[in-house]
Amino acid sequence: MKKIKFTLLTACFVSIGVLGAAADEKGGKDAAPAPAQPPGVFFSTNVPSGQAQKASPFSAEISADFVKKVMETSARIEECKKQISERQAYLYENNPKVKALRQQMIDMQLKINKIIEADKDLADMRLSRDMIWTTMPVLPRMREHQPGMGLRLPGNK
Repeated sequence: MKKIKFTLLTACFVSIGVLGAAADEKGGKDAAPAPAQPPGVFFSTNVPSGQAQKASPFSAEISADFVKKVMETSARIEECKKQISERQAYLYENNPKVKALRQQMIDMQLKINKIIEADKDLADMRLSRDMIWTTMPVLPRMREHQPGMGLRLPGNK
């Protein structure tokens, strides 16, 4: 579910950017010239008083039809991914050649793991890493959000 939400959100941001770029290319009488700004900077909150805020390159206006198309396309992509995954699982379970090769692969990986685990230098490196890891300072945990409870900062009562 999170993957679907992320996909939809990403698709919306990309499409908003494309719509904004298309509007900039059209130009027209009501298109204001873009102010000079460093590359990679879309907008800035550091505006001296009296100056207008720079326009964001993203348009907040998205048609319902466009959103519908994005959602339908995302749903079709997710359905394709599901079918691909199911087909691969079927082949792993039912194709005798794939089953045999997979078993050989597992056996070879076990042999590789034994060789790697027998290496003293690697074991020493892992032990050193684990000892360093134990000295890592623990970050304080955020408390679960409770209604009416804001984040309390030092000096903030």
